[in-house]
Amino acid sequence: MRRVSKNRYLDALLKLVLFSAITHIIILLYKSISTADPVIMNYFNILDLELFFKGIEKGTLSQVLSFVVVLGIYVTIFFLFTRNWDAEKK
Repeated sequence: MRRVSKNRYLDALLKLVLFSAITHIIILLYKSISTADPVIMNYFNILDLELFFKGIEKGTLSQVLSFVVVLGIYVTIFFLFTRNWDAEKK
């Protein structure tokens, strides 16, 4: 398995957090499909933002904004924190 960090302890911690997050999403996806409730997969719901902003996870607008926020975070991470793989192959 690839190292995420040069520090052994930090590497193990980061892999634990990643494993836990993936497991959490898989469980929520299963629950969302089995109950036919797409609100379970709403990013605001996953982050538990409804604890601070009541009802943020409800409604069509919230579902759309949730997708837009996830896409925006992904694109940001992709461009800022990943290497240019094509340039390395040359």
